[in-house]
Amino acid sequence: MLQWIADNSDTINTISNVAMLLVWVAYLQVFLQGYRRQVRPKIVINRAAGSGLDASCFVSNMSSESIYLEIVIVTLRCGEFNASHTVTDVDSLDGEERPNDPRKRTLQGPLRPGDYTSIGSFDSLIATVLRRKGEAVDRLKNSEDPIHVEVMVAADYSSDDLLVGARRAFAADWEARGWHLTPRSAETEQIRSRRERHKIKQAIAGQG
Repeated sequence: MLQWIADNSDTINTISNVAMLLVWVAYLQVFLQGYRRQVRPKIVINRAAGSGLDASCFVSNMSSESIYLEIVIVTLRCGEFNASHTVTDVDSLDGEERPNDPRKRTLQGPLRPGDYTSIGSFDSLIATVLRRKGEAVDRLKNSEDPIHVEVMVAADYSSDDLLVGARRAFAADWEARGWHLTPRSAETEQIRSRRERHKIKQAIAGQG
């Protein structure tokens, strides 16, 4: 046995070196996958402080770095009605004084890691889209058909050259005690494909 090992030492060393290389490659792959997960942006959109249309829509930054909210787009579906519009800038309603602080007139702004912000109640988001589409703000609620609300946000992320984004859909159903709002999915969908992110960039550029 020892003689066989001595006679084949070169081959054994080669096999050992290849095996060691494969082990290190596997370790490197695991490390890179963990690193990518750590630096990958994650935005959470959720219903908070209620279960009706008066509930707030929260946007949370669960990334390891800060993000800067650029745009919020809300899409509505109710029966045959289908409309989508940006709600990034806050409307000043009749009789309301326009805030002097520009930060209070927009949803744009930075979010540090672990931070969150309310982008308004679902009722106000729906009303904003309807107003900007020239529709009566109570049109959907008067129909008593289920109201589907999709919230999509896009943000700048320091370690990425393209905008990052996320979307989540909610459904409001009329019940005996009023509207009840529930998310349509267990988690927020992260928009990570370059194709979709290019579309977001073009949508923002088209608003200039």
